[in-house]
Amino acid sequence: MIPIPQNLSILRALAAGLCLACLLAACRRTDGGTVEALPFRQGSDSLWGLAATDGTVLAQGFARRPSAVVRGMFTLPDAEGRLQLFSADRPTSPATPRTFFRIGHFFDDTAPAQETPDGPIVLIDKQGRDIASTAQYPQYDIVRLHNFSNGRALFATGEGKCGYLNTEGKAIIPPLYDVAYDFSEGVALVGMNNSRGETAFQLIGTDGQTAGNVRLSDCLLDTRLADDRLLFKELHNGHLGCIDRRGDAVLYLPGTIRQASRFRHGVAAVRTAKGAGCIDRQGQMLVPDLYRKAFVAGDDRIAVRQDGRWALLDATGTAVTAFCFDSIGCFYADGHAVACSQGRYRFVDRDGNAVGSDFACLAEDSTAQRLRPQVFTIAQEHDDTPAPSAPTNHADNEESAATSGKEPDNAPQKSRPRTRIEDQDWRNVARRHPFYQEAAKVVSGKLEEQDADNRRMILNYVEHLRTSYTTKDIDFLEQLFSENALIVVGTVVHTAPRQASGYLPPAQVVYNVKSKRQYLDRLKEVFKANRDIDVRFSNFHIMRHPTLPGIYGVSLRQEYHSDLYSDDGYLFLLWDFRDETAPQIHVRTWQPRMKPDHTPLPESEIFNIRNFNLQ
Repeated sequence: MIPIPQNLSILRALAAGLCLACLLAACRRTDGGTVEALPFRQGSDSLWGLAATDGTVLAQGFARRPSAVVRGMFTLPDAEGRLQLFSADRPTSPATPRTFFRIGHFFDDTAPAQETPDGPIVLIDKQGRDIASTAQYPQYDIVRLHNFSNGRALFATGEGKCGYLNTEGKAIIPPLYDVAYDFSEGVALVGMNNSRGETAFQLIGTDGQTAGNVRLSDCLLDTRLADDRLLFKELHNGHLGCIDRRGDAVLYLPGTIRQASRFRHGVAAVRTAKGAGCIDRQGQMLVPDLYRKAFVAGDDRIAVRQDGRWALLDATGTAVTAFCFDSIGCFYADGHAVACSQGRYRFVDRDGNAVGSDFACLAEDSTAQRLRPQVFTIAQEHDDTPAPSAPTNHADNEESAATSGKEPDNAPQKSRPRTRIEDQDWRNVARRHPFYQEAAKVVSGKLEEQDADNRRMILNYVEHLRTSYTTKDIDFLEQLFSENALIVVGTVVHTAPRQASGYLPPAQVVYNVKSKRQYLDRLKEVFKANRDIDVRFSNFHIMRHPTLPGIYGVSLRQEYHSDLYSDDGYLFLLWDFRDETAPQIHVRTWQPRMKPDHTPLPESEIFNIRNFNLQ
C-alpha cells in the first residue's frame, strides 16, 4: 500500500482548473442581446425546430439540429455534415450555396468560417462572401482564431504569439503577446514573458494602447473584465478582490468569502463556509449564504439551489418562485430563460411563469451565450474540442497565477495563465462517448448531491486533461497536479525527491525518480518536438473511496499518438475533493497495456484506489 501526504492544506493555493470567474459550479453568464432563438425537439425521435427566446416557434421540420440563432443568422448541416448558412427571416433557403466545415456565430456583421479542417480561416459576411482570410498573413502563420468580441478576433500564430484582427480582417493589433484573452468591455488582458518564463500583464484597449498595468503581487487573475472589474485572489491568504480597467485595486472582499463569480448587473455570487449567496459591488451580502449553489441569472434575478431544486430570488433575496425547477439558465435579452421541470424544457419569464410550448429538448449553446470562446483551429479534428487562445493557453477558460520575483515599479505584475474548466452539460452524451456510463450516473438523480457534483467535476477535468495534450496546454497540467504528487512511470512509484523517504517504503524507491517538475519539464520537450499529439480515452471509471469522503479514483485506458512516439496503457488518477474550492490530483500512474513479453498486463496488476493507503 502506498501512502500519500496528509498535510494537503499547503497545496490548496495551487489548485488547478478553477477560474475566479466561475468558481461556483452553477455560476453562468451571457452576452445578452445576441441569442435570439434556440433549437428544440418535441420528442426524442422528432424533427428539430427553432424557438425564439420568448417561446414562439419560428421554424420546424429540420432533419438535423440547427445552431442557435445569433443576430438573425444560424447554420444547419446538410446530408454530408457540411454546414450551410441561413437567415432566420428565410429559414428554408440557404443564404449562400457555399458549404463549410465550420461557421462562427455572427456576433458582428462578420464571422469566421472554414471550408476544410486544414484550410485557412476566412471572414465572411451574412451572404457568405469572403471578407478576408488568414492566408493573407503568411508571415504570421495563424493557426487559431477566436470569434469576435468587441469587434476584435484574438488569433495565435504557430510560434505562440497572440494578436487581434478587426472585422475587416486587418491585423489591428500585431502578434506581440505571449498570452492574450478576448476583449470585454473595451479592454483585454495580455501578457509578455521574460527570460525566466514569468508573464507581465497589462490591460489594453481595442486600439492596442495600454489602458492599465496589473501590479498585483502573488495573486491569481481572472481573464476578462465584467461590470468594469477584474477579479483577483491573493495566494498567501486566499482573499478575493477586484481591480479596475487601470489595474488599481478597488475592492477587497471579506475574508469569509472563499469563492466569487464575476459581477453581473452589479451583483456577484459568492461562497462561504456556510454556503452560497450574493454580494453587491461594495462587497456587502445581498442574499445570505444559505444555499447549495447560486448564480446571477439576470437583472434583479438570482437563481439558487437547495436539495437538488432551483428557485428564483430578487436582488434582496426575496423568493420570486418556489424551488420548482430541475435546472434554469440565465435570462436572455427579452427577459426569458430556459427552465426544466420533470424532464420537460420551456421558457419562463422573470416571475418563473411558463411561456409557449414545452419541449423534450431546448439546446442552449455555450459559445453563442459567450460562456466559452468559439475557437477556429487549422487542422483541428473536432469542432467541439475546447481550444486555446494561444498554443498553450485556454483563453476565457483561464485565469492567471502570479509568480514570485521582483518587479520594476512601472511594470505589470509577472504571473502566468491559469485554466478554468467549463461545466459541461453531460445529459446528452452519445453512447459511443468514452464517458457515457459515468455521465449517465451523474445525471440519473440517484447519487447524493455532493457525490454527483464531484463526479461531474471529474468528468469536466478529465475531458480537459485529454485536450491539454492535443493543445499542448502545459499551464493546465502545471496546475492540475499537487506539488508533491506521486509519479508512476511504467510500474514503479516515485514521489518528489525531498518527500520520497516519508511516503514510500524504501524497497519501492528503486528507479527513475521523477518529481512533478521533472515530469512537466519532460512534457515541454515532448510538446516542442511534436507538431501533432492525439490522446484517446476509453474504459473510463470513477471510484469513490468507501470510507473517506471527497477521495476519488479515476481509471481509464489511454492511447497516445504523436509524430515521434505512440503508446497504449492504463492511467490512474487519485483526486482529493476535501477542499471543494481546490480539488487536486495527488497521484498519477501510467502502466503499459502490454508487458515486455508482449502479453497483456493482468488486471490484478493495474493500479486502482485500493492500492493506496489514505489513512
